[in-house]
Amino acid sequence: MPGSSLTPQRTESFQWKPSSIDMGKLSPWSFFSEQGRDLPLPRELVDGKTVVIAGANVGLGLEASAHVANKKPSLLIATCRDKVKCEQTLKVLHERCAGTRPASLDSWPLELSSFDNVRSFVDRFNAEGPKRLNILVANAGTFKPVYTRTQDDWEVMSALISSHVSFQFANVNERLQVNYLSMALLSILLLPQLLHSATCDDPSRLVLVSSLGHYLAEPVLTGSRNWDHVLGTISAEKFRASGMSRYNLSKMLQVAFVRKLTARLPSPTPLVITAVDPGLCHSSLQRELEKYCLLRMILAFVKWLLRARTSEMGSRTLVYAALATNAQDLHGKYMSSCEVVEECDYLLSAEGKAFSERLWWETIEVLSKVDDRVSQIVSTYLLAK
Repeated sequence: MPGSSLTPQRTESFQWKPSSIDMGKLSPWSFFSEQGRDLPLPRELVDGKTVVIAGANVGLGLEASAHVANKKPSLLIATCRDKVKCEQTLKVLHERCAGTRPASLDSWPLELSSFDNVRSFVDRFNAEGPKRLNILVANAGTFKPVYTRTQDDWEVMSALISSHVSFQFANVNERLQVNYLSMALLSILLLPQLLHSATCDDPSRLVLVSSLGHYLAEPVLTGSRNWDHVLGTISAEKFRASGMSRYNLSKMLQVAFVRKLTARLPSPTPLVITAVDPGLCHSSLQRELEKYCLLRMILAFVKWLLRARTSEMGSRTLVYAALATNAQDLHGKYMSSCEVVEECDYLLSAEGKAFSERLWWETIEVLSKVDDRVSQIVSTYLLAK
C-alpha cells in the first residue's frame, strides 16, 4: 500500500449440493429456504488436536464447543470474557460431555474489547499451551444499539484506531473492535502456531464467524473511495450509520479480511481459512435489545416469523468449517448452511477489491502498533500480492 510503513512481502465425510445463493445476492426465497434446513453435523473427530473456540460461554460458541468436546480433542480451550464465565462454561461442558476426558477441556479468559487482553491470551497460549494449534474458531461478536467505545478508544463492533496510533482517530467505537480488529489481531498472532501444526494432508483451520448481514453493508460505503482512511471514517461517531448498519459492515470487514489473508498465504498452504454465516439464530447476540420488554417481544415475534434457528443448529456450520475433510474446497470461501456460497457482489467488484486492499493495509498498520509481532508475522508468512 502506497505510503505504508510495512513491506508486504479419518472418518467418513460427505458432500452437499451447491447452494441456491449463487450470485452473491441475498433474496427472501433463498433466506427462508436456508433457514428451514436441517443442517448436517460432521462425523470427523479431532483426536490428538488442539482447538480454541472464542466466545464460548453462550450461544453459537457454547454449542460449537460442546460438539467439538464430544469429538475427542487432545485439548479444547473455550474462551469467555472473564474467569467467572470460564468456570461456568467449563462446568456446563463437563456436564454435557460426560464421556470426554476432563483434562482435555479448559476455559481461558479472552476479552475482545481489550487489545492487551488479546495479547495476554496469545502470550499465555505460547507459554502454557501444547505448542500446537490445529483449529481456531473466532466466534465472539457483539451487537450494540448505540455507539460504544472500548478502553482502547475503539468502536466495539469494528475495533478501530485509537488515539495513540499514527492516524490519531478519537472516538473509535466498541463494535468495530470486538467484531473486527480484535478478531484480526487474534488470528494473525496465532497464525504461526496454526501453520506449524499443519501438513498439506492435514491442514489447520481458521474459522471466522461472519453473517448474512454482510450482503446488506454496501450502501454505507458510498463514497468510500474518497475517504482519507477507511477505518477512521467508519469508526467515528459522526459516521452516519445505524447500529445494525455498523454491525453489517463489521461482518463485511471480516469477509474481506478472510479473502485478503487467504490471497497472501502461499499456495498450496497447510491452513484453511473460512468465513461462515450461522444464519439467523436464537442467541444472545441481541441481549442488549432484549433488556427492554417491548423490544424483547418484538424480537421474539420477528425471529418466529423469520424461522430463526436454534443456536445448536446454527453452530453446525462452524463445526463443519472446522472439521469437514473436504478442506481445500473451503479455503478462502464464505459458507452458509454448511455450503460454500458467493460473497456479496461488492467485494467481488473492482471497487470492492480496492476497498479490501486499503482495509488490509490499514488493518496491518494499526495492529502492528498494537503488537510488533504482527509486522514480523506478515513479513515472514504472508506474501505480497
